[in-house]
Amino acid sequence: MSHEIPADVTIKLLLVDDEVNITRALRRLLMEAEQYEVFIANSGRDGIALLREEADIGVIISDQRMPGMTGVEFLAHARDLVPDAVRILLTGYADIEASIAAINQGAVFRYLTKPWKDDELLQVVGEAAGGFWLIAENRRLNALVAKQNAELQDWNSRLKQRVLEQTSQIRAKSDALAESNQRLRGSFSATIEALAGLIEMRERRAPGHSRNVAALVTAMAIKLEVPQEQREQIRSAGLLHDIGKISLSDRLLVKPVSELDTKELKKYQSHVVRGQAAIDMVPALRDIGVMIRHHHERFDGRGFPDQLKGEAIPFGARLICAADMFERLLIQYPESDSFDSSLSELAQQWGKALDPALRTALEEGAREVYSHLSLPKCWKAKSPPKNSRSVCSCGTIFTAGPGCCCSSRAPSLMKAASRRSSVVS
Repeated sequence: MSHEIPADVTIKLLLVDDEVNITRALRRLLMEAEQYEVFIANSGRDGIALLREEADIGVIISDQRMPGMTGVEFLAHARDLVPDAVRILLTGYADIEASIAAINQGAVFRYLTKPWKDDELLQVVGEAAGGFWLIAENRRLNALVAKQNAELQDWNSRLKQRVLEQTSQIRAKSDALAESNQRLRGSFSATIEALAGLIEMRERRAPGHSRNVAALVTAMAIKLEVPQEQREQIRSAGLLHDIGKISLSDRLLVKPVSELDTKELKKYQSHVVRGQAAIDMVPALRDIGVMIRHHHERFDGRGFPDQLKGEAIPFGARLICAADMFERLLIQYPESDSFDSSLSELAQQWGKALDPALRTALEEGAREVYSHLSLPKCWKAKSPPKNSRSVCSCGTIFTAGPGCCCSSRAPSLMKAASRRSSVVS
């Protein structure tokens, strides 16, 4: 099968014959094809010498009968020197048996008889040249593929090393960033704790209140399976829920809420809005500010400042409202039964001031946190004078008796709180 050789490819041919006329005739015939470069040797020995110089000979045509070395012997040597070259033997009818034996032994590709037919010879040489070019091209492509594979492997190796180096650098930067973020979180938490301390220093009547509320809302959030990030925000809001009271005067903080006139009460209730405004300039605290603003809203819509109702009240604010009310109730009873009494008192507020969906979480969370609460010594509440004017935990003014908006015991709680120079927020 003939393989077409590209037009820009030249195949080297070697003609070996001791008769000069034969080599000239062959050369003239073969030179008609522009893709051949023809070399001539007049003996087997000269042919071997030429092959040592021209290792890229593609086709060898040798006469069988030559002095000193037969064509079969020469082609056997040639096979050792240029194994890819295609070998063709020219022979007379008397040497056909020897030629066939040489073919069977693999020494030659084809044999041609003298005198040859030009078309047949050109066809055989063309097939031989095409076969050689195909072998050479395959070898070239294999070498190219091997080289490219080696380069690719080297590139991959260098890329892998670079990736490892960059990964190491990224990991180091990530670790440094994580450490920085950890320090920042620590600074943020410390700042919140410091602000909570300032709040409690400002409102000395309720030591530990902000931290107790924060501990309780955190426990409640865990019970409710609130995500970690949201829990942290709710805890921070619990610590800062009374930050707006820093803006109130000492007289307003010390004066019992039950004795505040309408103007004073309005200013007192503004502490939630002031608290939100105080931290709103810090982007990271804005969500916390929203919870601070609404932690005195009531589930029934009778709270302040915006009279939000039900689930329109931010979830964190509903948690803080419940924890704040429970924690302030604790100090209204003797320590011996403050926990159970506070829960009993709080039971009347579920569905009114407080979100009933939070009841279980508060009661279970309070049992876990209660042992860690900082409670001041309390006084046993006494009943107030009939029709005494008081303010419930939501800020609504009421008189003793059935008219209380939060619970029938609120007036007595307010009186007990007043005896300690404290107020219910």
